[in-house]
Amino acid sequence: MFEVMSEHQFWTAVVIYWIFSAAVSSMPDPASNGGSGYLWLYRFLHTIAGNITTAFGNKIPGLKTFTVLLVALLTAATSACAARYIVHPGALNKTDSAAYDILLVAEAAIDQARRDYNFGQLPAGAKPALDALVRSYNLARDSWLTYRAAIASNGPEGVYFTELNQSPTGLATRIRELRESAASASPIGRSHQ
Repeated sequence: MFEVMSEHQFWTAVVIYWIFSAAVSSMPDPASNGGSGYLWLYRFLHTIAGNITTAFGNKIPGLKTFTVLLVALLTAATSACAARYIVHPGALNKTDSAAYDILLVAEAAIDQARRDYNFGQLPAGAKPALDALVRSYNLARDSWLTYRAAIASNGPEGVYFTELNQSPTGLATRIRELRESAASASPIGRSHQ
């Protein structure tokens, strides 16, 4: 359900706004001797519900309702054509697939940095940053494998999911540190950015 909503954000927003607008429209009018709290809430919710109409209908000179509908339809069409994340074959879910992608990027960065180091294109001062990246990669890979094992065995994934979510941050930091240390002493770091 949430996957469908995240893939169709425009239509989800339209439906939620329509439901909200219908709920506000069904509110009973405030009584003349009613409380000021309900009167304020009634006016506030009606103002929120009417903001889109007000913004497009009254604030933009010469804009017709047809144009608003046309813009809404074009927006809906373009959001439906937006790029979608494709899960890797063999992945257990989107999280598993995304973690695999992150590990592939980190592995490519490590391989490139090792080649550069072996050919003398990476300064010696960048070696500690490379070693830190390798350690961070190994930790991320271990947390990914643990997460996969928990999912595959229908085990509790919550703890492993949290650990898995922290790994990309560490990898990104280590890759950035490696690039900075390579760029500070060699033109090779600037060419890979």
